[in-house]
Amino acid sequence: MGNIIQTNGLTKKFKGKAAVDNLHLEVPEGSIYAFLGPNGAGKTTTIKLLMNIIFPTSGSSEVLGVPSTKIGSEQFQQIGYFRQSIFNSWSYR
Repeated sequence: MGNIIQTNGLTKKFKGKAAVDNLHLEVPEGSIYAFLGPNGAGKTTTIKLLMNIIFPTSGSSEVLGVPSTKIGSEQFQQIGYFRQSIFNSWSYR
């Protein structure tokens, strides 16, 4: 089994300030990972980079064996994503 997500030096800067800085990440196929951290830690920016919503300042990433900058509808059909706001709207009884 290979890596389903892989990043190498992934960096994104906004107005010179790093939101994601030199991220190296490997997520093996068949595993479940979560991004956890305080506001401003770079979680949403990382996901946007992986999903081809924004482009990196430097570094690279692959999702499902495809460079993130080329990810398309075929890959999107295989990806699940839960945002925190979904959990905040649930009622626990």
